[in-house]
Amino acid sequence: MPPQSDFVPKSTLGIVPPATRKHGAALTVDLWLEEKQDTDGAEGLWRVHDNLYDLSDFIDKHPGGDEWLVVTKGTDITEAFEVHHLSAGPEELLKKYFVRKASKKRNAPFTFKEDGFYKTLKKEIQKELKNVPKQASKNSVLFIDALLFLLFLFSVLTVRYWSYGLGVIAGVLLGMVTIASHNFIHRKNNFRMYYFQFSLQQVREFRISHILSHHLHTNTIDDLEMSLLEPLLEYLPINKTPLKRYGQALVIAPLVWLTFFHAPFVKRYKEALSCKGKNLRITDLSSFLLPLAMYLFGGRSFLDAFWMWNYVLVVGALHFGFVGLHAAHHHPDIFHDGDVPRSTTDYDWGISQLDAVMDRKEISGSHFLVLTNFGDHCLHHMFPTLDHGTLDYLYPVFKKVLNDFDLDLRMVSQWDTITGGFQQLVKVEPNTAPPDLKKYKKK
Repeated sequence: MPPQSDFVPKSTLGIVPPATRKHGAALTVDLWLEEKQDTDGAEGLWRVHDNLYDLSDFIDKHPGGDEWLVVTKGTDITEAFEVHHLSAGPEELLKKYFVRKASKKRNAPFTFKEDGFYKTLKKEIQKELKNVPKQASKNSVLFIDALLFLLFLFSVLTVRYWSYGLGVIAGVLLGMVTIASHNFIHRKNNFRMYYFQFSLQQVREFRISHILSHHLHTNTIDDLEMSLLEPLLEYLPINKTPLKRYGQALVIAPLVWLTFFHAPFVKRYKEALSCKGKNLRITDLSSFLLPLAMYLFGGRSFLDAFWMWNYVLVVGALHFGFVGLHAAHHHPDIFHDGDVPRSTTDYDWGISQLDAVMDRKEISGSHFLVLTNFGDHCLHHMFPTLDHGTLDYLYPVFKKVLNDFDLDLRMVSQWDTITGGFQQLVKVEPNTAPPDLKKYKKK
């Protein structure tokens, strides 16, 4: 066990963190999964609400791919089950695999009551999806494939003409492709999700840290996307020295952005070489298709192509890291574990997402910007398996249900989310009241 850190998180939601979280960051996605088996009360099975199911015989039949069930065995998949399945079919199928009631209460306060906000919204969205044009999702495919073509083209031209300016364009394209591929990672297995791996990141790791952790317990101490950044970047409202607060915002954050792609790659292969890693996949070889093309068609030496490839990676990481960390979740008015929550026992999961998200006015309304900038973020969190292109068509229903429940979606400017991200890093005092979802509507 690593030595005790000054950062010992305590959840105001009552969530018990995985063991290593008490001593700093959960070091790997697999360690996080293993330790959740101790906190989730799934007893070696799959937990949904207060019931335990044995889905072993269903793993190979799962329409979304077997990996989702393989990695979640022994954990609580309540939120994942609820938000990833829009129809009633999976609920009926699940009954077939019931084993027994769980003996421990859930390690999360989030609820999905039939007459609650999220379930009501889900039913209304199901109806509205019939009216969404199919071309919407087809446009997402056209956008990402075009971006991928341009990425390879400009990456090769970067080497051929030895141009750092072209390298910046290639890097931005890499960042955009990586963000856009996230749209496909959320869905059943498909080849476009592997576009993500041109950034040296890995689909499996991202599905665990982003989809199974961050998306479901957003901004809590069980949000792996935050704990993997600690102690370099600490977004939770905890005691920090002035040097730590402003050093994070002014120095460390830019360095984290620049290494966003290289760092997980180095960690993954370091673990593999030490025989501790079990996370390598044959599909990881797709990461090297870009430098191979740069070498074969760039007309220069291998070392030249390798140098420019890394330059493109750094620019792409800067773009991806900056956009990702300032897209929706970090602002002093957004709930972070440690702040006073709405409830610690009966917290509608959909409302928890409203509390943990802000959307950007400049991004919403543009399919291309939404796809390449983590746009329409709240609706995406609510219904992550839907293509980004469909989300804009769902706002009328979304707004109606929000109004029925006297709630609101906070729409702010891009500048608000950028400055808010830095303000959250220097913040030390927790909010003493739940988020005011009407605050920005009053402006």
